[in-house]
Amino acid sequence: MTATTVKKRDRKEEPTAPVITSRIHLADGNKGGVGKSFLCRTLYQWFFDQSVPVVGIEADVNSPDFKGIYPEVAVSQFSEDENLGARANSILNTAVEAQQAVVVNLPATVHGAFQSWVNNYGIVTLAAEHQVELVKWFVITGEFDSLKSLEISLNAFGKQIPHVVVRNLKYAEWDFFDGAEELQALIQETGSQVIDLPKLPLRVASTLLQQRLSFAAGQSHQGKGFGIVEQAAVKTYLRAAYANFEKTGYLPR
Repeated sequence: MTATTVKKRDRKEEPTAPVITSRIHLADGNKGGVGKSFLCRTLYQWFFDQSVPVVGIEADVNSPDFKGIYPEVAVSQFSEDENLGARANSILNTAVEAQQAVVVNLPATVHGAFQSWVNNYGIVTLAAEHQVELVKWFVITGEFDSLKSLEISLNAFGKQIPHVVVRNLKYAEWDFFDGAEELQALIQETGSQVIDLPKLPLRVASTLLQQRLSFAAGQSHQGKGFGIVEQAAVKTYLRAAYANFEKTGYLPR
């Protein structure tokens, strides 16, 4: 009896996921006053509290709240002027050379300048070649202008740069966001995640900013109207914010 040989079907190899050695975390919101730098500072503090190496970059040269509280962060700049816009190259150069996470505080109304930088230098492709991923943490308030900025960013970059939509719970009205069918469809289409940035009591948040206190310092700060209750509020805020950050999968484990 002659054995028959069964020819195995050619199997297509499953594509392997790209290896990421570092990420550039972009705190965005485009519209001023949405809580972008507040998110940036919280995200930056997460790396310190987890003892994960990180480089901070302040790109909001007109309102440098990030660098004002964390003076060790570097400075960069976005501009539609090609000569000035080239300064933003330091962001990707730093991520590649340091092989560490980079947290960037973007300025308001940066969309045009950011788009020029990405397109002029092929930033997304170049970053991928060096095993670096860009992630936009886009803060929204639920208001029309804020949601429109998110829509513009998702249409321009949502399929190239992962977005985390961050609902700033300092603002209480979210019916318009929940009912924005086209925007919700765009969020789904781009695979963007939606998380909440917890509310820190206004007086506590204002004291941290006015006194130029990091979140770490805020947990032990003693001053007029700032004691153990306010310290506990900072700790509670950080625990909730960190839990939401971590579930995105974009932070080192």
